[in-house]
Amino acid sequence: MASTHPPRRGGEPQSDLPRRKRSRPGLVAILIVALVAISVPAVWVITRNSGDVTIKPVAEAKPVAQEEPEKPQETSFWSSSTEVKASTHADRAPVELGTRFTAAKSGSVTGVRFYKAPGEKGKHTGSLWDAKGHRLAQVTFAGESPSGWQEASFSSPVRLEAKQIYTVSYHSTNGTYVGTQGSVPTRSGPLSTTSRNSGVFGYGGNAFPKQSNPKGYNYWVDVVFSWGNRRPRPGGTHSPRPTVTVTASQTGLPTPTTGPSGTINPTSTGSPSPSTDPTVTISPTTGSTVTVSPTPRPTPTGSRWPTSRPTPTWTRWPTSRPTPTWTRWPTPRPTRTHTPTPTPTRTHTPTPEPTLSPEPTDNPGPGGRTCVDFPTPACTGVPPGTKLTEKRLNDDGAYRVTTPGAVLNAVHIPGDLLITANNVTVKNSQIDGLVINELGPNTYSFKIYDSTVGVADRCQSLPGIGESKFTAERVLIRNHGDGFRASGDDIVIRDSFVDLCSNPGDHSDGIQTYYTGRGLTFDHNTVDQRGVEDITAPIFLTDPQIVDVSVTNNLVMGGTYSIQLKNARGSLVVRGNKIVDKTWEYEPVEADCDKIDWSDNSIVTIDRNYNVTSTVGPLPCAK
Repeated sequence: MASTHPPRRGGEPQSDLPRRKRSRPGLVAILIVALVAISVPAVWVITRNSGDVTIKPVAEAKPVAQEEPEKPQETSFWSSSTEVKASTHADRAPVELGTRFTAAKSGSVTGVRFYKAPGEKGKHTGSLWDAKGHRLAQVTFAGESPSGWQEASFSSPVRLEAKQIYTVSYHSTNGTYVGTQGSVPTRSGPLSTTSRNSGVFGYGGNAFPKQSNPKGYNYWVDVVFSWGNRRPRPGGTHSPRPTVTVTASQTGLPTPTTGPSGTINPTSTGSPSPSTDPTVTISPTTGSTVTVSPTPRPTPTGSRWPTSRPTPTWTRWPTSRPTPTWTRWPTPRPTRTHTPTPTPTRTHTPTPEPTLSPEPTDNPGPGGRTCVDFPTPACTGVPPGTKLTEKRLNDDGAYRVTTPGAVLNAVHIPGDLLITANNVTVKNSQIDGLVINELGPNTYSFKIYDSTVGVADRCQSLPGIGESKFTAERVLIRNHGDGFRASGDDIVIRDSFVDLCSNPGDHSDGIQTYYTGRGLTFDHNTVDQRGVEDITAPIFLTDPQIVDVSVTNNLVMGGTYSIQLKNARGSLVVRGNKIVDKTWEYEPVEADCDKIDWSDNSIVTIDRNYNVTSTVGPLPCAK
């Protein structure tokens, strides 16, 4: 008689043998326990004929595809063999340089890499940031080579979520780095750089870099990213179901002989002794052996069916990594834009011999100084005769102010001035580097009066003063690629003189906006960009974040366009400005004229002391 044993909910076969046969607990019961022990999810047929028992599977179990364990993979945008042909920039000020990226799959970042400029000997640290500027990991580079790719691993991997934006960066204490303009989006595995502004930087301390160069610079900062894939195992993992041969040995019974195809041939029908533990051996055709020794409540022991699982291996670099090619972003007009760099070629130095007023105006400086008509070097900057006290640098090439309400009066700072406290005042002082009030995501308010920013003997590509919540009056900025950087709310700049320079690859501006915000006043200033090679505009305001701008009573000269005001919103006023005739390259103005209150602007000529000598004509607004 044959019977089929459907599995119970718990997976055990249910016996359907005649009751008289089930009074003997011997071979068949033990066999069922053994089958449970080896966990074979199949339906079996047990045939008993003249004391013989044959056990066969009813049907071959179909193999089920199972997933292999994750096989980790690792990638970066560029390999250690990627040859970088990029210009070396020496800003001589601490700078953080980074790459913004995202991943199509979740994974982990294990380290950071960057391409080291030849001759760079400063200390470097690497960081990973989230989109809000929170630092997720940091590491110091050790054992660096003189130049080329450098790599450092974080103390533990950092988990990243798919489709979120992150920034990987390194900090250069000396401000020497490589950069390539006109970069294009880059992909490697699930990694991709952001579609625009993937190269970012920030001057000062080791802080979140969020500024970008409109020329689309790539600063060659890379991330080491790992992830895993699950793939179905071909053909599943189940072995073919064997025919099982069962052999039993019981005290008081002769040892049965085994027939072909798993047939049991007992030679005796005697009852087994209850004190004797029978032994059942199951020998599949594949060669596995499971031995079960039942007790009054049998507890089977044995091995599972053999499986083969591959051991995952890690690959450091993909076998093929595309080398990116770099092109400039196409522009309908040859509008220039920005980056930091060294050694200028100057062709123009204004003679600081202004005509001074014998009587002060209604708004003299603290020293009683004022300028007739427009500001010049003689009526801005540190007042003549001021005795300066040198401040010792205390923060990686900078003097850092951390006390709210601090006043710096008549000091010489032989590096950068980093302001990380509110309501700071700087007056009658010489700052050789830059003045910046940004650290990480935070900016701090300050005022600067009657001070000189920059040195006389070299060009510095970085901006003279930035970023937001500041007032500058009677300030002389000299030999900087950018004069003022506007990157936030509440900026007032008055009665100041900006004498610009450039290094190869720069984007030089008198004032430039980066995510400017609300409330910018640029009133009664002189910006001289004549003779500067790598330029955009003396007044370059094209940031879509601009809200409420007043540009009034300024004297400007040079630039591709002398005044650019586009993409702004709110109250936009351009009034009473004068542009020196024939000093621009393309046109005097490029602006969104229909949005601007434009009036009383003109084209003029001047003498060597910045005195207006004639009016050529009115200055109309032009797109």
